[in-house]
Amino acid sequence: MRIISFGVFELAILIAAVVVVLAVIGIAIALDRSRKAKALRQPPSFGWLAASSGRQESAPFDRSASGATGQRPSAAAGRYGASTVGPQPGFCPYPSIPPKPDGIIIRLWRASYPVLLILGVQALAGLALGALVAANPSFAGVNDYDFVWLVLMGVVVSQVAAVPFLIAFRIMDGNRLRAKGAWSEFRFPVFWKLLLCLALGIAMAFLALSSFELIGFGDDGTQSIVFSAHPVISVLVIGIIGPATEELVFRVLLYGRLREWMAPVSAGLLSALVFALAHGNATQGVTAFFYGLALALVYERYKTFWAPFLLHAGINSTVVIVAVAGRSLMPSLSDPGLFFTVLLSVAIVVGLVVAAYRSAPAEKKTPPFP
Repeated sequence: MRIISFGVFELAILIAAVVVVLAVIGIAIALDRSRKAKALRQPPSFGWLAASSGRQESAPFDRSASGATGQRPSAAAGRYGASTVGPQPGFCPYPSIPPKPDGIIIRLWRASYPVLLILGVQALAGLALGALVAANPSFAGVNDYDFVWLVLMGVVVSQVAAVPFLIAFRIMDGNRLRAKGAWSEFRFPVFWKLLLCLALGIAMAFLALSSFELIGFGDDGTQSIVFSAHPVISVLVIGIIGPATEELVFRVLLYGRLREWMAPVSAGLLSALVFALAHGNATQGVTAFFYGLALALVYERYKTFWAPFLLHAGINSTVVIVAVAGRSLMPSLSDPGLFFTVLLSVAIVVGLVVAAYRSAPAEKKTPPFP
């Protein structure tokens, strides 16, 4: 019955999180669309287009085109230039008509359904696991370790089952952007840039752990239970499978789709907020928000899934290793070097963030020419 109550409680929390996530994404998309609509209502800054009446201005007087007669050039010469055949570079004879933007409902659905999918399969996994355990009397005396790991493995299995759908969503995005002519191919970043992302994740994990230790926020026993399995299993489940699934959802799909409508800063803040809310508790939510900002930064700069995945894997794997080692890798609250550890971690994180931002972003691939 304990797992059944856990599944119902988890479902209630996830429903509340879904409502908040939808509200946040919807408000952000509405404000962004309102801002762009206001900008489109401004008079266009084209000298050849009359802002008030929409009439095209008369062709300018060009002595070089008319010669010594001082007459205005012909209509074709006034439009394209007398000495050229075809339009001049950077000149558009007629205003381009932008395609009709997607509505708020379509944008909200496109941005939110990958997140709803991963939250939904986790909720269903919790309920199915609770019903299975309740129907089997042999699970009645399960201890805390087996209970937590049973629930954790159910969540991981549900995440792995969702990965093919997430990859299919990414392929759909690529096909849609190619049809619009907005798809860009980028070169795979060099190896040292990916190592930089991994190092940044390790440094951010040490910063979070040392900061929590400094303010007196220690392990309440949950981490000791969750991470008490074999270290290889813990790193595989929490350090690799979890980050891979979450980066497909929150960076590749959520952030990538928000970037179609928003600037990098707006998309990064919104995706980090949704990433924090999806964790379902205040402690992880605060750290997840700042992690989400860094993850969005490296994804924006390097244009590849592997950059945020390695950063996220570095964070989770470091937390697992420290928990398995019994926090012996971290100075205790009574250690005078703890404050120095926090300052050193801040300096390293800031330096790595600057290095990741200043390093050259991913280059676009040159399309082959016939």
